[in-house]
Amino acid sequence: MPVTLQPSLTHETNTSFGGASSALSLGNVVDLSTRAEWRPYQPTKVQMVGFCDWLTIYQRHFRDDLPKIADGAVMRIDKEGEVETVTLKKSRIEGSFETAVFVRCDGQTVFFDGNVSKWGRPDNVFGYSFTECLQIINKLLIKLGLPPFTEGDKYFTNVKGEPRTCWTGAIVTRFDMTCNYAVGSKEDAYAYMRHLGTQQASRLKTGVYGDGETVEFGRGSRNYYLKAYLKGPELRRHAGKVQDAEGIENGTVNAYEKGIVNPYVLRLADWCDAVGLIRVELEFKTTKLHRIGCHYLGGFDMKQLEIEFDRITEVMSRGSAEADDFSLLPKAVLSTYRMWQAGDDITSKISRATFYRHRRELLVMGVDIAIKSNVVQMKPRTRVIKLGPVSMPDWYELPPIERSRNGTHH
Repeated sequence: MPVTLQPSLTHETNTSFGGASSALSLGNVVDLSTRAEWRPYQPTKVQMVGFCDWLTIYQRHFRDDLPKIADGAVMRIDKEGEVETVTLKKSRIEGSFETAVFVRCDGQTVFFDGNVSKWGRPDNVFGYSFTECLQIINKLLIKLGLPPFTEGDKYFTNVKGEPRTCWTGAIVTRFDMTCNYAVGSKEDAYAYMRHLGTQQASRLKTGVYGDGETVEFGRGSRNYYLKAYLKGPELRRHAGKVQDAEGIENGTVNAYEKGIVNPYVLRLADWCDAVGLIRVELEFKTTKLHRIGCHYLGGFDMKQLEIEFDRITEVMSRGSAEADDFSLLPKAVLSTYRMWQAGDDITSKISRATFYRHRRELLVMGVDIAIKSNVVQMKPRTRVIKLGPVSMPDWYELPPIERSRNGTHH
């Protein structure tokens, strides 16, 4: 049966997964959503396909009095000892929960690079829309004494005899769009990832990593990089540590209790396993953003990017994702079943007690290993895996501004 997108399989609070509001107090900082002239093509009010993860953006300001922000510099010196170039290194801006983003300014050009939905939060299972991410970035830049990113002025130029729209403002060089899907259980999630690893997305090279927990498409491509992975194991690998109470009182956001992992993140990882949460991330690279005219902030068209996201991630619901029920057996029992299936003499390889114990478990599956296998290929019993959207659980910790808006989450 074909894999199809289904209604929510999690039976949780019916909350849009388009993105949460900013964790910072935004005040009157460049409210892009209310400015009709901000883009020639207005994005949807709520980003309907997932949310923004990583964002790389820069803007050149035609002035040289901006504060220089950098973490040292890299100098290139020729054989004569003369300095050819000096490149400033990005400055790491620390947030709470051991998160960070990167900012650089050489006095004229402001650069930003980082995962905004993750910054200052214990997780990013449910993140922010592009507009909300940009608001958070601009708030940070203002705190650093830098001007916010703007669309600038619109003008037209001629490229190979064809008119082209350009903007004088900020330029986006990387944009990651992410989305969550659920298959209903941890076992089905692993089975689905095994299926996904056999697929190909838009002529992009397929790779499987981490015991089948991550499947990627397009490593090395200049246009896209698509990745799907199991969110539960990823959360456990990077579980944030619990902040030290004394450090919080002193205002030291990077003070953590050594060796103590955040129990909330572990609970969230368990929930991700229970619903079979699969995270999909599509990185739009510079070449593709230029090609579709979304590299200028002024011309950033979220609707067009959502269409591209749907087209590339079509691989998620393609073909048949059927799981072998026998794959759910304990490893020892599964090993016995495979030996029997191959026609081996099981009694010579396992003890009598083990034989009868495994026989009882396999009889439930309709297999009697006491009867010698005729080594005829058998089609295993299968079940269809359904791929559906994800709603956040009632206990999910939203940023403070979103908690006050909803009033239902902790």
